[in-house]
Amino acid sequence: MLGPKSVKLMVVFLSLILSGIFFTGTVLAKPDEGKGTSQKWAVVNGFRSAQFGMKERDVIKAIKDDFGLGKNQVSRKVHPNEKTVTLGIEVKKLLPESGTAKVFYIMGYKSKRLIHINVIWGKPVTKNPNAESVVATANQLRNHFAQKKYQKEGFALNAQLGEGVILVFQGKDRKGRAARLLLSNPKSEKDKKAGEDIALTLSYIEKPQDPDVFRIKDGDF
Repeated sequence: MLGPKSVKLMVVFLSLILSGIFFTGTVLAKPDEGKGTSQKWAVVNGFRSAQFGMKERDVIKAIKDDFGLGKNQVSRKVHPNEKTVTLGIEVKKLLPESGTAKVFYIMGYKSKRLIHINVIWGKPVTKNPNAESVVATANQLRNHFAQKKYQKEGFALNAQLGEGVILVFQGKDRKGRAARLLLSNPKSEKDKKAGEDIALTLSYIEKPQDPDVFRIKDGDF
């Protein structure tokens, strides 16, 4: 699937009382304290009108309903390794001052139905991304997701995965479907300014542990 490759790393949880996280010239604010939080269980079933389990034609209709984009404005690509089909669109201002984003709808290899959505801001969507806007979008989305209840297993807020990579949010609903928000801000080279390659990826995943992708079966080779 498109998006960051799964990496098995021990997640280090950061206290919510920290004033922020500093990396490569940008700051992640602390989450809202949660006063008035409903604590209702999160329901991760897709993105807007596009719901997990939809066929390709239904996803294209959902894109039309949500963003007014016709089929000729939707790209279609087949992943060379996983054999999944990805439908892609470009959307401006999903959130105020968030800039242009690209949304990718991924159809399963066997099921031919929607299994995964990625929403990406920053590089490579925007040639010269505004790092402050990207980080602000990450903060807004994290605070939004944190208002709901998730499984304890795999839950993360502002977890440092490596140099310049933060798992801003990760949570699974009662059915094991996941929402994941990953911020990548690679260390700048000498001739680049801080934040020039920053990227934010929001993922909705139906089956994080068992994605519907092509695999070579045991015994085939």
